[in-house]
Amino acid sequence: MKYVLYVDVWFLTNFTMDSAALIIAGRMMKRRVRIVRILLGSFAGTAGSMCLFFFLHDYTWYQLGVHFLVNPAMVWICYRSRRWKEFFSQWFLTYLSVILLGGFLEWGISSSGLGRNFWVCLAGAVLFIIAAEKILGIFHRQGHTVYDLLLVTAEGNIPVKGFFDTGNLLVDPTVGKPVHIIKREILKEQMEKGMLLPRLIPFHSLGEEDGMLETVTIEGMYILKGEQPLYLKRPVMGLAKEKLFQDDTYDVILNGRSME
Repeated sequence: MKYVLYVDVWFLTNFTMDSAALIIAGRMMKRRVRIVRILLGSFAGTAGSMCLFFFLHDYTWYQLGVHFLVNPAMVWICYRSRRWKEFFSQWFLTYLSVILLGGFLEWGISSSGLGRNFWVCLAGAVLFIIAAEKILGIFHRQGHTVYDLLLVTAEGNIPVKGFFDTGNLLVDPTVGKPVHIIKREILKEQMEKGMLLPRLIPFHSLGEEDGMLETVTIEGMYILKGEQPLYLKRPVMGLAKEKLFQDDTYDVILNGRSME
């Protein structure tokens, strides 16, 4: 039996699937990735798979090459992770995205009779997975507490939202105080004016095994809960990029010891 292979159709189909999988994996990790890197990774993955297909005549070796060489390279080109633990989580979530996409596609094609319209089924699968991720995110946020905060600084008070995270137990070893994580942009202007002096502390979280976190100490912080606000004197704030925060519903990740 002979099969007719349309290289352009195969390339476009696999390129689209790889791109969708990388986008979905990025959303699962709450990580913003430039579209250029997603397209570059997808192109490398699809081109690598096609090269192996034409040069390796043994199907087993072809599968091993795709799964353990091409796909890991595609994930690394997209996310550029420098740590093995983070890389393997990205690789796993990308494979999970591929499996989910493939399953929804197979179900959609077989049940809807749209076997010839691959793109409609693919778009539907991507939208379904993104919608499911959004719904799960809503339920996740409902189980946690977000407080109104008032940051007291030398230039005035700054109202923000704070997410109380019992998993954040980071402590500044220099002063022995809990460390709250804040979006860097909120205090960026005061740092540029030299009103806040940054210092580095070690940490073992935020997606890294070992690292250094830049922190500053502000005048105070009010946690507006109930009738009696809780005031923290000279709290330590760790400066983080916005990609650490899941969405725009909060600006500060409160330390788990904030309420003690």
